[in-house]
Amino acid sequence: MPGMLGQVLRNLFSRPVTRNYPAEPKTPFRAARGTLMLDIDKCIVCGACEKACPAGAIEVKPKEHLYKYDPYSCIVCGNCVEACPTHCFDITSEWRKPVEKMETMVWEVTRSKERARRTS
Repeated sequence: MPGMLGQVLRNLFSRPVTRNYPAEPKTPFRAARGTLMLDIDKCIVCGACEKACPAGAIEVKPKEHLYKYDPYSCIVCGNCVEACPTHCFDITSEWRKPVEKMETMVWEVTRSKERARRTS
C-alpha cells in the first residue's frame, strides 16, 4: 500500500500522458510515410506502378482506360512512386482519415488532354 501511495502522488502532480487528439494533433516526423497521392491527369496507364506494387493495391486496365487503386491494401512502400515514368505519385506525411466504408478508387483515364474522370 505505501508503494501505491507514492505512485498516486506522482500521477497527481505530473502532466497527463495522453493527448487531446482532435484538438491537438501530433505533427508527423519528417520522414513519415502517410498517404499515397495520385495525380491522375499525368497517368498514361502504362502499368509500371501495378507491376511494382507488392501489395497488389493497384490495377491498371489499359484497354478499358481504367485505373483502380485500393488505399486499404496499400502498404505505402513507395515502389510505385519510383516506377512511374510520369511522376504522377507522391507520398504525403499526412495519415489517412478514418472512414465508415472502405472503397476502391476507380478512374477512367483518357489519353487526350481532357481531365480524367473518377467513376467511383
